[in-house]
Amino acid sequence: MGHTLRATTLVHLPPELLYLILSPLDAYDLVRVRQTCKALKVMIDNSEMLQYVIDLSYFQMIPMGTSEMDVPPATCRKRLRQHDAAWQRFEYKQKCTLPSMMLGPIFEFLGGVYGSAGEGCIHFTRLPSATDSNDLHCWSHPVDATTSVDFTFCAAQDLLVVVAYSPDPRTHAYDIHLRSLTTNDVHTDAAQPILKALDKDIIDREIIQSTSPVSVQIMGNYISMLLWGVVVNEGMVGDYMQMWFILWFHNGINDCSFIAEDKFLVLDSRGTVEIYHVADKSKPPQCTAKFFLPSLMNHVSYTEAFAGENIIPGSMPPYSRKSYQPSCSFHPSTNDQLIAIHVSVTGTMDTNTFDIHRYSFFILRSAILELESLFARTYGQPTLNGPKLLWSTWGPQHTTWFRVQRNEDWQSSLYGFRVVEPISDPFEVSRESRRLRIRDFNPHIARNYHAQDKLDWRGRLVEGELTSTISCPFTEPLGSALPYREIVSEGLFDVDDTLMDESRILLLKKDEFEELQQIDVLVF
Repeated sequence: MGHTLRATTLVHLPPELLYLILSPLDAYDLVRVRQTCKALKVMIDNSEMLQYVIDLSYFQMIPMGTSEMDVPPATCRKRLRQHDAAWQRFEYKQKCTLPSMMLGPIFEFLGGVYGSAGEGCIHFTRLPSATDSNDLHCWSHPVDATTSVDFTFCAAQDLLVVVAYSPDPRTHAYDIHLRSLTTNDVHTDAAQPILKALDKDIIDREIIQSTSPVSVQIMGNYISMLLWGVVVNEGMVGDYMQMWFILWFHNGINDCSFIAEDKFLVLDSRGTVEIYHVADKSKPPQCTAKFFLPSLMNHVSYTEAFAGENIIPGSMPPYSRKSYQPSCSFHPSTNDQLIAIHVSVTGTMDTNTFDIHRYSFFILRSAILELESLFARTYGQPTLNGPKLLWSTWGPQHTTWFRVQRNEDWQSSLYGFRVVEPISDPFEVSRESRRLRIRDFNPHIARNYHAQDKLDWRGRLVEGELTSTISCPFTEPLGSALPYREIVSEGLFDVDDTLMDESRILLLKKDEFEELQQIDVLVF
């Protein structure tokens, strides 16, 4: 007589085997499995490792550093929650001041390293983390101050990029030097030690004037350089973007910002946002979507539009170099992030006087990518004078706007989902000490706000909403859809501008000539 096979369900498996089955799942799948039955819920709730996976997704963070490999999951969960609580309650653990050599006019703050261009040198300092002492590790690399234009770096790749004027401007405008951040030697992974930018043979034009502003950034394996106001033959002036291709924006652009390693935004001063996609590296990138900003009253126009500093996807992990270990255990996930766009409008306002208004608005990167798909479904491939997504179609439900006062810093400091800025009295133009405000736009935190432990917390939750209110000088409603958690510091700080990363706020103090006088660092 044959044996009858009995079906075995997941809940009848040994706990060890069930854990092995559930371990590869991401947080969203674990949450769905947890909701299927009581037995699986208990299994997941009793596993510190599976709960840690869910917590990382909830806080939208990723663990960093090889030192975390041997730490028990329960300890990692505790550290993660303490890390978020420190920001939630504005409880920094230490404060230090950068040396005076770091007060140069050109600076970068990336990967826990602050760099400043001084007289014939670029100075660097690795900033402390919450587990370090106040000691700063500083080093310097010489540069030719007469030819150097800009610099940036990626600590994770030990890469320093220095832009300098070409020794032969008749052939190309700039040299891009690829060096080691730690030693200043030629970078070991560089196929060429020096790259040419704005090559005359490639743009097929004679370069008349190339001493215009430039901006260089690193996106994983790629380097991008933006050049404004380049004068070429026949009196033409245009803006260029240089990678392994060259894009010429003959009508000019205000800014370009990468939102993924293969996608970037282009912002112009006429109220248009465009998305470009690098689909085929043998060809220049293609425009995939165009959006309108909110429409304006008569006699008012957009004059500036630029993106805030963001995490550059692809410049984060994995940290392949043993010489570099991140100073914080947790960094924001690059699956999604907050994007900041700053605009100014100029013209005759409601008082019938000529005026300038400045605004900052925020949108999630995931929303921008959804809008790219919406444009493709609605209009197909963009054309030069073709249709654009109307503001009413995408803006009010995906953005939150803030009016910037005259005595406030226009560009808030942003990292991950957090934004920090000094608060000014709207009725005073003063350089007195100010409080700091932190807004956290992580949608998971906002959705679960009422279930959180708010003991000793002084902050508030601002709910997102759709509004029909129209404010001058716009002719349609702005956005206020994104919820956020907000806290204002109790203490006062001597600060004009701020920078931030996953575990630090840099307080920049300037004089009346906008020259840096002091930089303090708050470590969370």
